[in-house]
Amino acid sequence: MKRLLTLLLLLTVTGNELYAQDPEFSQFYANPLYLNPAMAGTAAGPRFAINYRNQWPSLANSFVTYSASYDEHFDAIGGGVGAQVWRDQAGDGKLSTTYMSAFYSYHLDVSPRNANRDFFVLKFGLQASAFQRSIDFSKLTFGDQINPRLGFVNPTNEKLPSNGTFNTNLTPDVSTGIMGFTKKYYGGIAIHHLIEPTQSFFGNPNSNLPRKLTGHFGMLIPIGRNKRMTENFISPNILIQSQGKFTQFNLGGYFIKNSYMGGLWFRQTASNSDALIMMIGVKKGPLRIGYSYDLTVSGVRSAARGSHEVSLIIEAQKYNKKNKRKWKDLKCPSM
Repeated sequence: MKRLLTLLLLLTVTGNELYAQDPEFSQFYANPLYLNPAMAGTAAGPRFAINYRNQWPSLANSFVTYSASYDEHFDAIGGGVGAQVWRDQAGDGKLSTTYMSAFYSYHLDVSPRNANRDFFVLKFGLQASAFQRSIDFSKLTFGDQINPRLGFVNPTNEKLPSNGTFNTNLTPDVSTGIMGFTKKYYGGIAIHHLIEPTQSFFGNPNSNLPRKLTGHFGMLIPIGRNKRMTENFISPNILIQSQGKFTQFNLGGYFIKNSYMGGLWFRQTASNSDALIMMIGVKKGPLRIGYSYDLTVSGVRSAARGSHEVSLIIEAQKYNKKNKRKWKDLKCPSM
């Protein structure tokens, strides 16, 4: 309770700077469709991704997010398609958001397809979504339920939904993105919530989901004697996001050695240092597993020490009749 009161006090003090924002994933390349719609179909074949994040578990499931997605490239439609569902819960299911999306990305080979040494590819993505928010009133307590001697034992006089849960209407949303990549460099820009949809439970037209702008850029630096054949890389990366009056910068990189990967990041918001992110991962055939821990370094550290995140990716290979892909796939750290 002391930790929770400390966090609530800090949030209250800075309340004039708080605005609704999307859930955060530290392993952003392990959740490619969530990062940028243009990343649909950038793998070497069909890709399935499952992500789990438990933010500040010391506060009893204060923010828990689940995500599942599929994407794949198809030459017949000139690009990639995908689908994703994610769900975010605040507290013990008291406030939740369920978000469903479909994706299409157009694949453009800027350089010739038969280029042997290098290439340049552009991807243009579109995301059509719908989301719903809900509150489970059966898990809430109210002031009129308090008995001075016995605690929360009285029935409430509040007007509650008959089934205990209040849901918003299914709300449409639209996002878009663009990215480009070569053998060595990759980066993109995404704009989420283009229409800034209303997220109010009571139809307040001023309660909108703010537009989110994302920029992500990185490169692969091969290390070792034979740099053309090596599977060892250093990959510096940067992520910049802005939503409402909230802005963050993720600076860091990955070290990749054959089937193993490690990463170290620092996340900085516009007003303060936020977290140090440490990540490890392993690849076995089509399977990739990653784990990261966000060590809180901001003022809420006494109440919320850190966050856990796990990613699971299954990435199969797909070839044409000549045993060669007709498209260029993105090579980047996926955890």
